[in-house]
Amino acid sequence: MVRPRVLLTGFGPFPGVPDNPSGWLAETLGQSAAFDCDLHAEVLPTEWEIVAALAPRLHADLQPHVMIHFGVDADAEGLRIERSAHNRVAPRADACGALPGSHAIAPDGAARLDTALPVAALAAHLKTHGHAATASRSCGQYLCNFLYYRSLHWAHAQDVQGQASHALFVHVPLTRAQGGAVRQDALLHAGETTFRFVLGAVRVRLRKAGTPRRS
Repeated sequence: MVRPRVLLTGFGPFPGVPDNPSGWLAETLGQSAAFDCDLHAEVLPTEWEIVAALAPRLHADLQPHVMIHFGVDADAEGLRIERSAHNRVAPRADACGALPGSHAIAPDGAARLDTALPVAALAAHLKTHGHAATASRSCGQYLCNFLYYRSLHWAHAQDVQGQASHALFVHVPLTRAQGGAVRQDALLHAGETTFRFVLGAVRVRLRKAGTPRRS
């Protein structure tokens, strides 16, 4: 069986969140040797222009079977598993004070894209492991949604060509050291639990898909 290729991302700081736990989580998980996959972890600057340029390059260069994106929701008390990305952008300043260039992510794209991964089942799985988690239908209108839409759009294009690829976005809360709801070690465990669940689901889908793109 093909060894899954995984793109794992988090974000850096942005206005109101000087220490972004999603970046720490992606970086820490990326250093682990516990996952049987080819893993590339990236902490993305919270900047419209850089994400718009970097996301397509990561997709093309890595050809990931699955993309797991982490972002922070400063008001959350647990993990929020995002089912959908919407083709819309809020005029909100990024970490450099820049605004997005358009109100839409893809002018001719679908209004909404959904992940094929089992969002509700993942939320339930996290709860059985002691983590607060909910399934969500709105990823917001900031860079989290922007990146998720781009990844889902790319993944859907691969599926049309018969090449299995999947994307998932997970919002995480601030840690207690940042004034949030969870301990840092608990957040790491939740991230590991999410990773293992998604990797298991992707392996099943890769077996069903048959021939891999490359090994």
